[in-house]
Amino acid sequence: QYGFNLVMSHPHAVNEIALSLNNKNPRMKALVLELLAAVCLVRGGHEIILAAFDNFKEVCKEKHRFERLMEYFRNEDSSIDFMVACMQFINIVVHSVEDMNFRVHLQYEFTKLGLEEFLQ
Repeated sequence: QYGFNLVMSHPHAVNEIALSLNNKNPRMKALVLELLAAVCLVRGGHEIILAAFDNFKEVCKEKHRFERLMEYFRNEDSSIDFMVACMQFINIVVHSVEDMNFRVHLQYEFTKLGLEEFLQ
């Protein structure tokens, strides 16, 4: 709890954790997504996670938010742990929002990046 509170109170910690997705080790990426999903579930955490992925988009020069995450998801099919963590993260990001319009917007972001086609 103490460490989690420190991460939540530090202005750049979650950004740095999100940037840790740029790692070759699929287990590391899975752990990062599990941690980010946990942050997303606490009060104010959803906004922090979206801001971290906005930062990720800028730093990694993505065209769309979550672009690299979806790229990893499509290409890491040998790691079930990572794929499960990725789906859990996506579900938490999309479904932990009260505002239905915003939820639809987030679903559309992932749809635009090819999530539905990949899952089929």
